[in-house]
Amino acid sequence: MDGEPPPALIRAAQVRRPHGVHGEVRVEPLGGDARRFRRGLRLTVEGSDRVLRVRSARGLGDGDVLLGFIGIDTPEAAAPLRGAYLSVPRDRTRPLARGEWFVWQLVGLVAVDPEGRELGRVEDVENGVANDVLVLSTPDGERRLPMVSAFVTAVEPEAGRIVVTPWEEEPDEV
Repeated sequence: MDGEPPPALIRAAQVRRPHGVHGEVRVEPLGGDARRFRRGLRLTVEGSDRVLRVRSARGLGDGDVLLGFIGIDTPEAAAPLRGAYLSVPRDRTRPLARGEWFVWQLVGLVAVDPEGRELGRVEDVENGVANDVLVLSTPDGERRLPMVSAFVTAVEPEAGRIVVTPWEEEPDEV
């Protein structure tokens, strides 16, 4: 498949906000098992050369994780991390299970219907509550498809395509 080379860093979490008086931050893990956040893990702050080393990690009941970093000991020191993405080198990512892909592997794939007719290209993958959503750029504009087997029947990054079964949309009523 032609396109952009894979990124050197893969997003692992997004910082929601500082938490408590010891400089911890509440993060939303991005894909996979939150147990991968362990003491000693190195995370790069996206958009900078800053590398943080985890001093403590503990899961919360809602799926978020509290992370403490070496050298960040106060809420004031943690405040600039709000909203930041924390990344790991691509060669240090967790192994993917069957049927899992990184977003960078999907963006740019040609979306085709089951008969092989081109429908558009994958522009993005949005996080959803129940499932992720493919954002397709088509000749008729942007379309979204749930990333579930009823709509996505095959993902073939090596062939540069994704096979989807789109539904017919109702015209807007005036």
